Amino acid sequence: MALIEWADVIIAEWALGNAVYYAANKRPSQKLYVRLHAQERRTNYPERIDYSRVDAIVFVGRHILQECLEKFEIPKEKCIVIGNLVDVERFRHAKFGGAEFVLGMIGIAPQSKRLDLALDTLELLLQRDPRYTLRVKGANPAAIPWLWARTSDRHHYESIFERINSGPLRYKVIFDPPGADVHHWLKQVGTLLSPSDHESFHMAVAEGAASGAVPIVWSWAGSKEIYPEFPSVDTPAQAADLIDFYNKSAAGPRLRGGLAEVINTRYGKESISKQWGLLLQGNFGQSVEPLQNRRGRKVIAVWAIDNWSRFHRREMLEALAGHLVGSHDFLIIEPGNHYAAIAKLGWASPTELAEIAGGRLPRESENIFRVRLFAEGIPAGIERARYQGRPQLFEILDGLVEANYGKGTDLLHWVYKPDQALRLPKSARFIYEVYDEYTMDFGTGQIHDKMAEMEPVALQRADHVFFTSQPLLERKSALTSSHSLVGNGVASEVFSRYRVEKGESRKGRPVAGYLGNLSTFFDWALMLEVCSSMPEVDFIFHGQIELAEGDLRREQHEQMEALPNVLFSGRVDRVKGASAINRYDVLMIPFVVNDAMHAVNPLKLWEYFATGLPVVSSPMEAVKEASPLLWVARTAQEWVIAINSALAFDDLAACNARIDRAAEHCWQRLTVAHAEVVESLL
Repeated sequence: MALIEWADVIIAEWALGNAVYYAANKRPSQKLYVRLHAQERRTNYPERIDYSRVDAIVFVGRHILQECLEKFEIPKEKCIVIGNLVDVERFRHAKFGGAEFVLGMIGIAPQSKRLDLALDTLELLLQRDPRYTLRVKGANPAAIPWLWARTSDRHHYESIFERINSGPLRYKVIFDPPGADVHHWLKQVGTLLSPSDHESFHMAVAEGAASGAVPIVWSWAGSKEIYPEFPSVDTPAQAADLIDFYNKSAAGPRLRGGLAEVINTRYGKESISKQWGLLLQGNFGQSVEPLQNRRGRKVIAVWAIDNWSRFHRREMLEALAGHLVGSHDFLIIEPGNHYAAIAKLGWASPTELAEIAGGRLPRESENIFRVRLFAEGIPAGIERARYQGRPQLFEILDGLVEANYGKGTDLLHWVYKPDQALRLPKSARFIYEVYDEYTMDFGTGQIHDKMAEMEPVALQRADHVFFTSQPLLERKSALTSSHSLVGNGVASEVFSRYRVEKGESRKGRPVAGYLGNLSTFFDWALMLEVCSSMPEVDFIFHGQIELAEGDLRREQHEQMEALPNVLFSGRVDRVKGASAINRYDVLMIPFVVNDAMHAVNPLKLWEYFATGLPVVSSPMEAVKEASPLLWVARTAQEWVIAINSALAFDDLAACNARIDRAAEHCWQRLTVAHAEVVESLL
């Protein structure tokens, strides 16, 4: 009570009894901020807090926020995510010799920390190199009375200890006592493991990274959002492959060299203090809200072909919206119109779906809102805006626009495929952005008859058509009434953020990297031959494998995966991909050569150029860059020569020239042309 008497601001660390007490007893003039971690979810304290007397609830991870919103009646408009503060300088110490062969874990209790997965990883690594060990820092589970009293926990750890003491791990696992010397203990650790089933933030990952230890993070809920730059895995085999890869390739030293700065930028003193400063001033945005005071603005309805978080045109649209922030709103219509189906697929949380159904839209920027049009499947009891649930999507959209912007609002549609355009009402005004040759099969170049029939109609009806390459324009522009050529670009700030300066550590095996989908347009046969022909180079492919059952290319993928110098990471988001490819030596665009791909102006070319690294590509008519900026190769033999040339002869001048070319193609610059057209149409 004495503290309440003098304080102007109260921060309740943990949403437990302390938060209940302060909410009930604080003065009306005082500010109260509650910080909720993870353990509170398993108590009833959050439901006892009087949130009308709380100014904000701070979560350390968005996944914890979402779970608590669905479990407790917490007002979402008062929620914010601010990560833990990491004293990066405390952990900046030189590593001991041989640290790259030491795996580390900080804390192994309770069971969900999954020491067993760390042991599995260690066993796999020992099959490759006997120097690997695992050091575990923290309390012995047997010394934690409440834990050891639980039969299941006791049996779990007894079996773990028996496994260690009776097999090949006996002298390979070292247990270190708990203590405040973690920053010194980490000097001997080269890889920090986070194999937990679930975590709220897992401070050990941040501290390990700040020390220069490579974090290997299992895909626990929230991990990819809290640590988007770091390698993530699902199995011990994937973990062992990554650890082995980083210890052998040139990518390892470069990754270790940049980890501390990644943590400092995201969770260092300056970053976290700034976020808390804004919060204490009352300045933090609401992620979901009604569309208020939007009348008089013009509306662009973008028919996205993927969820916004993964949509490959996202950066382009963000830049375009920035040019039109004073006059236009962008409604990003995410795919799917069946409420229950979207919930089942996990495309959105139950809380978000309910809010959208009720007319409150996720806000991505000052003038970008995400929309879902629910024609059916809205469960009974869910509040719905009067326009949701109508049978026709365009009735729903018109109702949404009228309800929030007023009747007669200027509405312009933005589509990406011919079938999207033809689904619009004939009276609708729309822009058609042609960024790929969708009338052809990307893998074979064969004509898609239905798309080929639809596209001329879409081109003729469009108020304006944007082409992203000269071949696309030459093939189709005669059918348009208005068109422009605006190439693909890059969110330069994302890819340049992790750039490794020319001349930095070249220790280890050279690495050739790829970032993007691994589908039918990827030349599997070519890459199998190239990877087999260059055992001295490591090849890593970041992307989702999209091959149908029975596709013969699946066998080629399996053959590549079996090669000791090839690693497939699975799908990565933009940040993780940008962070990864900056650490490699040469980047690749190995596409099949056909009429469909000749029309492609690949996004990845400009993303690659933003790193400054040399690029080897299959020939494409839309790409006019030449060596030394870009090496073009067709056959496997030409690819081997080009990769070796890029590794041997790349210099600072070529590196800077690529960066300059990427800057010329940054979305902020290119979308000026898009904005001018939009303004002329509305």
